[in-house]
Amino acid sequence: MTGIRSVQRAFQVLRAMNEKPIWSLQELQVSTGLPKSTLHRILLTLQDEHYVRCDEGMYGYYQLCSTVQELTKGVTTRSRLVDLAAPILITTTKRIRWPLSLGVVDGHEIRCSFCTMPYSPYAIRPSSFGRYYGLFDSALGKTYFAFCGQQERRILFNLNRARKPSEKSMPTWREMRFLIAGARRQGYGIRYGQKPSDSSAFAVPVFSNDELLAVLCYSAFSGSLDEVLLSQFLPVLKETAAAIGLRWGEHARQ
Repeated sequence: MTGIRSVQRAFQVLRAMNEKPIWSLQELQVSTGLPKSTLHRILLTLQDEHYVRCDEGMYGYYQLCSTVQELTKGVTTRSRLVDLAAPILITTTKRIRWPLSLGVVDGHEIRCSFCTMPYSPYAIRPSSFGRYYGLFDSALGKTYFAFCGQQERRILFNLNRARKPSEKSMPTWREMRFLIAGARRQGYGIRYGQKPSDSSAFAVPVFSNDELLAVLCYSAFSGSLDEVLLSQFLPVLKETAAAIGLRWGEHARQ
């Protein structure tokens, strides 16, 4: 797909101007390689939209306006995590061929913030992006609940109880202690599909130092997830989770 050249150039100018507070037209021309006539039109447009300022007393110099900061309102810590994790997950799926999903806590559930189903020939659906998964009936949820801190676990339990006060399948604390102990002992949480059209999945935590960032899930056809498959792909999943955590730590230090 061919991009819109004028839009690409406008972003090129914004990226260049983000490098220092004040720019002359000549400096921008050297930095971007764009003709001065093109730069002038772009800067006028950005001024009209209040992203760039060139007041009378600035004598032909340009600077970014604070309006530019509004472009980051939709960017969250989770957005940055996906930016860092996505290339690692895609590379892993291209190697093992099976789809992976990255889940983050969202309220009382786990939301899939990125998945590699479009890159796998064995995905049971086109994508799981944006889907929500329960804490006690999904591999993503069980894993997050087992590996998060005690205080967060209590909050999540109370949120679920408040949302589903009459739900008979809501586990007791005794049942949850068993779930937590099993997942932490194994190093993963698992869910088996109930019928052939379902998927089965297991998930591992994604840590950076001692911070639980997300959970990483491997899914397969319902009847294919057995001990052989687990022993084959659990090390891969742990290795991938560790790579994401390492990359996040490097990003945080920058």
